[in-house]
Amino acid sequence: MLLDAETLRKTTEIHPEVLEFAKANPSPPMDWGDLKGFRERMDSFVLSEEGRAMLEPPEAGIIEETRTIPMRDGFQSTIKIHRPRHPPSAGSPLIVFFFGGGFITGSVDQGTPFARAWTRLFGATVVCPAYCLAPEHKFPTSQYDAWDSVAWLDSHATELGADPKLGFIVSGISAGGTCASAVATHAIEHQLTNPITGQFLNVPSLMNKEGCPEKYQPYFLANEQNKEDPISPTDALRIIAGYTGEDPASPWRFPVYTKAPLAQQPPAYIQVDGRDPLRDDGLIWEEMLKEAGVPTKIDLYPGCPHAHAAFMPGMDVSNKAVADQMVGVGWLLGRTVTAEQGLAAMRSLA
Repeated sequence: MLLDAETLRKTTEIHPEVLEFAKANPSPPMDWGDLKGFRERMDSFVLSEEGRAMLEPPEAGIIEETRTIPMRDGFQSTIKIHRPRHPPSAGSPLIVFFFGGGFITGSVDQGTPFARAWTRLFGATVVCPAYCLAPEHKFPTSQYDAWDSVAWLDSHATELGADPKLGFIVSGISAGGTCASAVATHAIEHQLTNPITGQFLNVPSLMNKEGCPEKYQPYFLANEQNKEDPISPTDALRIIAGYTGEDPASPWRFPVYTKAPLAQQPPAYIQVDGRDPLRDDGLIWEEMLKEAGVPTKIDLYPGCPHAHAAFMPGMDVSNKAVADQMVGVGWLLGRTVTAEQGLAAMRSLA
């Protein structure tokens, strides 16, 4: 989705609802350099009254459990499984959701509201895998864990009541969206038994300026235009690189560096925030996939900071993003749902 320079600039103008939310809920910008403080602040979203409500036991129609599965280095990683007590007669598609947090924080519980909604809407089995975090675990451990989890699920889906032939979606928010894209990209050359049928990438980090193809360089402006984003400023990318020890030319970190044919990417639904330094990652990647003949769907939220629906819940523009997520995943599964149905399924966020 390529936009001219003036339209791109306008997407950086703060949304009126975002401005009102910030005035009503004053808080200092995220300090990514204070690892302990950043982790505590991120945890506070889960431990807030609203966050705790989201993690109350689900209704009787949803079964939830956690398991441990082996990673390549022998580590036993956690997956959180959400599935319908009474699966659809046709079977349950498999959706994988990776949490966000800049590769330095986050947990499987972050995906619980989405997982429950997708179980309600689609009768899906939804799995939220953990992955090891930096700086304790350096790059590419997070991405390797993500791949190892998906490979394990590919082999054990039937044990979890899922049929990947009905849909095998990888998804995630922010760093989790990067993991999902890296997995989808790696699967092109290292095929799974059940091919990935779709990817949902919510405000992902997919490319750096050096890796952005020359023809798209005039559209790669967000790092500068949105460098003061209060959630994830441009400087956060440098700080993350320091924590992770990442290889800036690796497709595990930036899928744009892949040598795999883009035409073999699975259909993609992408969400992009206008005030996000990662805005152009999503816009340009969607354009690259579309030009390669990959079915795509994209939603842009002008004037909104990184992951606004997660950090600023309750606004109309946040509810719209949540509803769009439900509609977009439905599109990947070949299912039609309305925005109203999507919000109803996300009861705790609506």
